[in-house]
Amino acid sequence: MKFPGILLMMVCCAGCGMYAACGIRNQVRTYQNLLLLLEDCLTYMQYQHLNLEELFGILSGKAVYQNLDFVRKLNPVPGLPPETLWNQALEESHLPEEARRILLLLGSELGKSDLQGQTAVLTLCRAQMCTALEACQAVSAQKCRLYQSLGWLGGAVCAVMFL
Repeated sequence: MKFPGILLMMVCCAGCGMYAACGIRNQVRTYQNLLLLLEDCLTYMQYQHLNLEELFGILSGKAVYQNLDFVRKLNPVPGLPPETLWNQALEESHLPEEARRILLLLGSELGKSDLQGQTAVLTLCRAQMCTALEACQAVSAQKCRLYQSLGWLGGAVCAVMFL
């Protein structure tokens, strides 16, 4: 009866390491989805000349962005300025801090200038998001393997201690 318990403890420790690695990979996916979101915003504003309420409606209806919690909260509210709606949705979101900072910059500029100005801000934010994605991918490559190895090693240490 002792060995199945030790094996179970080892597998649980390994599972904790894999869970931590999965969290890092989810951050990379979040940055990828945010980059796609910024590219969609840029495309919609350049070629369809949508106002912000229409843009928010389209984005919140897209299935691709349903895992981004702040996009689901972008339903236009009559009388509420788009900047306030954007900032409220970001404050309640679970996005990484760097992504939130970039999107807050975007939200503070959306709707305040002409199409060219908004396109320039979107292009800048897209470039910053690309940089953040690359940094996250570099960290992910290192930390995922580290967390998995630490989980297995911790499980092996626990197994040896209880033998």
